[in-house]
Amino acid sequence: MQRALALSLCLLSSVLSVHADPAAPVADAHTLLLAHFDDALNADFAKGDPKAEVTGAELVAEGKWGGAVSLGEGQYLTFDPAGNLDMAAGTLMFWFKPDWQAPTVRSHALLSMGLDGDPPGYFVLSQGWWEGSGGAGRMYFVYDNQAYMHASSAVLMTLGEHLGEWHHLTLTWSEGDPGHNAVYLDGELMARTVKDCGTVRRPRTRLFVGTDLGAFGAGERPTNALLDELVICDRAFTEGEVADAFKAQEPRWQEIQARKWAWLTDVLKGPEPEFQRDDQGRILESRALLDEGSPWANPENTPELVDKLKRAGFNVYIPCIWHGRGTRYPCQLEPPERSLAESFAQLDLDPLAYLIEQCHAHGIEVHPWFCVNYRGNDWHPDFYEEGTPERKYCCHRPEFRDFIVNVMLDVVRRYEVDGINLDYIRTGGLCTGPKCQAEYRAKFGTELLEDAKLKEENGWPNARIVQWQNEAITDIVQRVAEEGRKLRPGLIVSVDGHVHPPTEAPSTDGRNELPWIRAGWVNVVYNMDYGRHLSFERIDAVRGAIDSPAAIVDLPGNYERTEEGKVVPREGKLVAEQISYCQRKWPGNGVGLYLYSMLSDEQIEALRAGPFKEDAVPHWVR
Repeated sequence: MQRALALSLCLLSSVLSVHADPAAPVADAHTLLLAHFDDALNADFAKGDPKAEVTGAELVAEGKWGGAVSLGEGQYLTFDPAGNLDMAAGTLMFWFKPDWQAPTVRSHALLSMGLDGDPPGYFVLSQGWWEGSGGAGRMYFVYDNQAYMHASSAVLMTLGEHLGEWHHLTLTWSEGDPGHNAVYLDGELMARTVKDCGTVRRPRTRLFVGTDLGAFGAGERPTNALLDELVICDRAFTEGEVADAFKAQEPRWQEIQARKWAWLTDVLKGPEPEFQRDDQGRILESRALLDEGSPWANPENTPELVDKLKRAGFNVYIPCIWHGRGTRYPCQLEPPERSLAESFAQLDLDPLAYLIEQCHAHGIEVHPWFCVNYRGNDWHPDFYEEGTPERKYCCHRPEFRDFIVNVMLDVVRRYEVDGINLDYIRTGGLCTGPKCQAEYRAKFGTELLEDAKLKEENGWPNARIVQWQNEAITDIVQRVAEEGRKLRPGLIVSVDGHVHPPTEAPSTDGRNELPWIRAGWVNVVYNMDYGRHLSFERIDAVRGAIDSPAAIVDLPGNYERTEEGKVVPREGKLVAEQISYCQRKWPGNGVGLYLYSMLSDEQIEALRAGPFKEDAVPHWVR
């Protein structure tokens, strides 16, 4: 307690920027709780109750600054959030030294806390996930699961041999319109979500440190790490303040910052990629750009769009023509989106046919993009039921699968497309509606809701649940691929997903891409990877485990979200460097970028000065 009495009440941000010599954090006027874990497990400073309730957690001498708390199997501690944590807005930061290796198959809960409401929610920081699967390799910060306020990143798993060192984690959050939650690693933003969330839920349990028990967990996912210097403040720090906090506590921050980017810089220092060329000497490489917007549906915009694609060096255009709320092209099977209906009625030409014609005239392939199972309106109430995952159709309804397959095949039949792209090709969760439960019972002789709670001996999800989900999604993929290629031989089928190696548990939402590749249905899986740090270890693991590594194409993003939630173009230099990295690391079915609306002149210049300085023609490894 002597140390607590000496704590400064000056503003933390000013302390961090002024002090040149790194040191342990100190409290300020915004600090709610500070625990050094030097002499005791209780907080050294707290606006609420400083006492920690301890289960197995132990003090050790080898902390980041002084001592630390050991959080292994069955070891955790809790604090009362009253006065010590403000759900309206806050910052939580600590140092941790994990006892894991990358990749870690097991998931680890670092923090958890139950939230009130009906249904109740939770607040959690977790490496990997326990609700089903699909979260391996990513760190999740869930501010309020019922408000869908969560952010995740795979950056931690890119640290390689340095993973087991001390790292600084920071969480920030705020409720409102907009609200946000963000997670930072060693002073740098890993992931952030900004959206309207209103008033989030309040704590109904204590804050658990070292276990998932606060978030409906069973205590089976310990932190397995040392933890030091826990700080909770009553306001959300800015990016600059988080960076300053890290620098103020880390003597080697410059070295660590450079090392954090070594995955990129080391590869870019290597030799230029060796491209295949055709008999005319042209580079053979597919360069895809995805466009989620609909300005292309106005033929007046087509010439400018095609010119922009050419100037940037892209030769594959993937426009979204179905976003779950009607078509963006003339169709007899489904009305157009409401916003396009009037303009379509006045057109004397088919905008999709015109787009394809103009792209082909300039050597650009067109692969229409379908958000297969996204439900953007209420036009088809027979395709879902109470218990269907939110904003999704029920893929277990044969009539929905017939409908969406027929819509996609209609496009392949009527238009000179080169490929087709399937996004939202997943259930989006487990349908618990009465039809689904009855059909599951008839198929397996067991109860859907009971099976969903079961695990296999290796800890993987129940095999019947995986099969149930896989069969529904696979039916769509297989029919589109096989029937589509009968209509148009050579059709390239791509899907958008988050690939995981076969050594990890299968997804429980039906999106398990590797069997689709092995069956020959899918040519390309675009791994959606929009952060500043690419998930290179994950891609390496997947490509190294399959016979068709060329089918896995990492898909970087070219945008950022500001602290206010505004979407802005990413700096051109990093966009070009990420594409160059993909060219060098993962040759095969080319490169891709998301998304067209954020393609800036700065990015175009950087692409043309770097990875796209020479034009290429599309090329696919089938």
